[in-house]
Amino acid sequence: MHRFPSHSSRTPGRARRALYPMRCVLALAVAGLLLQPGCLFRKNKAPSAPTIPAPVRIVLLPMNVPPDKEDLRWLSFATEVRMMEAATAVPDLELVPLWESLPASLQTLGVSRTTTEEVSNFIAARLSARWATDGRIIPAKEEYTFRIDFVPARPSQVPFRFEKISSIEAMDSQFREAFEQLARYLNVRPPEEAKAPLLDLKKLREIAQAIDVEYGWFSEAKPGSAGALVGELAARNRNLARLLFSPTLYPVLEKQQ
Repeated sequence: MHRFPSHSSRTPGRARRALYPMRCVLALAVAGLLLQPGCLFRKNKAPSAPTIPAPVRIVLLPMNVPPDKEDLRWLSFATEVRMMEAATAVPDLELVPLWESLPASLQTLGVSRTTTEEVSNFIAARLSARWATDGRIIPAKEEYTFRIDFVPARPSQVPFRFEKISSIEAMDSQFREAFEQLARYLNVRPPEEAKAPLLDLKKLREIAQAIDVEYGWFSEAKPGSAGALVGELAARNRNLARLLFSPTLYPVLEKQQ
């Protein structure tokens, strides 16, 4: 007689076949967890420190004034001092001091005192700077147009222009805006709060005229002749004084605070 397997003899085989798909699903689920970026066994990483941009070296040159406006020559250096005040607030700008930039400019220009974009580009490259300024002061009735071209040393980069109409009394805010825009253009940190008060117009004019005599831009050069003024400026804003006048000629600038 043919015997058929009993119900109890079929149960173990069927149970194993029924559990096989469930085991596969479980194994795939565990493998998926292990491959996830947020795996349970992965340790949390500490947040990375913010990246500080490398300093951008820049040459600030005297702004050009009309040749027939001798009464505005002081303003050529007054605007440069104001630019220095504004630029020192940008933490990622490295300013070339005047005792480096003006002698190099005088050698480049010869008898001329008018800078151009090409001259600014050449001086920037000569002083290992990435940028230089080429500025114009255009007088009107009671105000002036201040035009600053920020010229790159590399021809592959694009110049940046800032232009505003302003009075002499308000030009400090215009130059601060210029360097705020430049910081955004260069993708560096914005200006910080000024650490020293701005020079008043009377003192600004005195310093501008002293710079002219110090380096012989418009006047006869008399280097080292502004001792009292430099000492006064150093006590008020030592960083600015060291950018405008040479510590070699003025030992007061070498003294530590």
